[in-house]
Amino acid sequence: MLYDFYYYSSMVLMCLMVLLSIAMIIIVLLQKGNESNLGAIAGGAETFFGKEKAKTWDGKFKKITVIIAILLLVTSILFFVFQLMPGVTA
Repeated sequence: MLYDFYYYSSMVLMCLMVLLSIAMIIIVLLQKGNESNLGAIAGGAETFFGKEKAKTWDGKFKKITVIIAILLLVTSILFFVFQLMPGVTA
């Protein structure tokens, strides 16, 4: 009974890791590059509109990237822990 729980949980975590990896690739590809932020050396980054960056699509994509990365890390750790259980193989 407990074996089934660990086995199916590890399968669900494996599928979730694949989906999160695909989502991470898509979100990173949708983001703009940072070459436009080269004005930070001369103080060009401190503009009036710089405070509203979190409301733009790039700001939202960066937040989603961090959330997906944290979820991917947690699912990877849980998958590893479930694999350490005796008698459980995926």
